[in-house]
Amino acid sequence: GRPEEIDAGELILTISQQGLPLAFFRFDAGPQIGGGHAMRCLTLADLLETAGWECRFAVNAEALETVGTLSQISDKCVVMPDHIDGEAPAMAAFIGDEGCRVLIVDHYGRDQTFEMQCRGFAERILVLDDLADRAHDCDILLDQNLGRRPEDYASKIPNNCKLLIGPEYALLKRDFAMLREAALSRHRKSNQVQSILVAFGLTDPDNLTGRALDALLEIGSEIEIVVVLGGGAPHLSDIESAVEALGPNARLLIDAENMAELMAQADLGFGACGTTSWERCCLGLPALATVAADNQSIICTALEDADAIVPLGWHEDVTSASIAEALQTILDKPERLGQISSAAATICDGKGAMRVLEALGDGG
Repeated sequence: GRPEEIDAGELILTISQQGLPLAFFRFDAGPQIGGGHAMRCLTLADLLETAGWECRFAVNAEALETVGTLSQISDKCVVMPDHIDGEAPAMAAFIGDEGCRVLIVDHYGRDQTFEMQCRGFAERILVLDDLADRAHDCDILLDQNLGRRPEDYASKIPNNCKLLIGPEYALLKRDFAMLREAALSRHRKSNQVQSILVAFGLTDPDNLTGRALDALLEIGSEIEIVVVLGGGAPHLSDIESAVEALGPNARLLIDAENMAELMAQADLGFGACGTTSWERCCLGLPALATVAADNQSIICTALEDADAIVPLGWHEDVTSASIAEALQTILDKPERLGQISSAAATICDGKGAMRVLEALGDGG
């Protein structure tokens, strides 16, 4: 709610009286990488700016083409050179002599070697990680995944590093927390599937969207279908045709910016077990969910154990027939929707970005 936002703003502004503190983000995006790293960084950036920070971004060239928001703020972005060793000097030059209050690194290909190179211009470093597979030189480490434990990072971070672990720190836009109560109330009142949201990420390189739409065509019900995809998705034209084939009950939204609203209005979601998992959990949206990348396996297992999803398995094994079968099971047992919704809602409350903001603000 609003009071919490105002408190956070005051909290940050009291720590910094010498002009706007600068937060500098390093992440990549693209047709194959997807937009997950970009989306969570932009969510944190939005909240930091509300609280009186200035934000800038170091990205790959593809990110500017893939993520619409970045192309609108390209003056705040520096495109990284081809070689990793040139990144820290390019970032330092872009920031200038003042340096930055905090550097946020959200990149699976960067580790303590890169982070140490950035110490010259970064007062503090916050790393966003999901893998726990490499060493970091950081002051705060955030892993927002269910199933992750602090000991997974025990030998990989400095002794004085603050750990933020689990979905209570998930970086969701403020809209999700705002719409949470209304969405949960809706799910408690009805177990009918009248609308389905199909959202397999910004780029969906494996075209899971296409398989889901084939399954829906096969079942052929009167359910309203909303499909969300990014303008840079490689299979976009195929999806446009598939949506058209589904008829007037289906619509395609490209680069939708109101995901919280779309999720809050849906009775069932189709998606992957990435960052979107926490958005669905916050709104209690039951989902048929697949593992679209290696790093999503731990999330899928934890969500399945919590009875918070209907798992579809590894993306290469998912077929339109297996999706149709899983969907039919849900349609035949509508009480499962309520069970899954309740379980999902206990996992994430949507206030994670605020908690991360507070961690940045208390000097930790």
